[in-house]
Amino acid sequence: MPRTARRTVLRTAAAAALLIAAPLLSGCAIGIHADTLMQGPSGNGSNTDLGPLKLRAITIVTGPEGGTTATIIGTIVNTGTTPDALESVTITSPAGATVTLRGSALSGTELPLPALSSTRIGFNAEDHADITGLTIAPSAYATVSFTFKVAGIVTNGRDGRPFQVMAVMPNGIFDGLGPLTP
Repeated sequence: MPRTARRTVLRTAAAAALLIAAPLLSGCAIGIHADTLMQGPSGNGSNTDLGPLKLRAITIVTGPEGGTTATIIGTIVNTGTTPDALESVTITSPAGATVTLRGSALSGTELPLPALSSTRIGFNAEDHADITGLTIAPSAYATVSFTFKVAGIVTNGRDGRPFQVMAVMPNGIFDGLGPLTP
């Protein structure tokens, strides 16, 4: 075989091998266990659903650096025709934190969630889920559960794993956010 023909064959074989190997080496795959389908929540907040309730953009905004206070921000959408109420929020990991619901819309200790409505907490809202005793690094995740009067308890994210919420510093779009003064 002439030298130029051999080079052409080798180049073609190398190009074919590269095309076959590229998807395997890139970490992308297809199927239900593809890396692109298994990503965790981002700094834009965590999302999950419980029946008609949709928790959107849930994020923990920490207090001043070195402090142990924080607030949970996000939106709870009730797509159902039955009113519900947020009864409590619990942080199970890291342990030791206490969450208190505060604000003007509270009915006793519950935050009403009218039917077919969205309710903001913490961000552009008077209602808060404020945290004390939380020791967490920025960009770390806390395991959080939400307890609702009708819908029950949200303990898992959309992927079936525990509901993880990222902690962020009060900088940039989170500047000025923090717990309400009791």
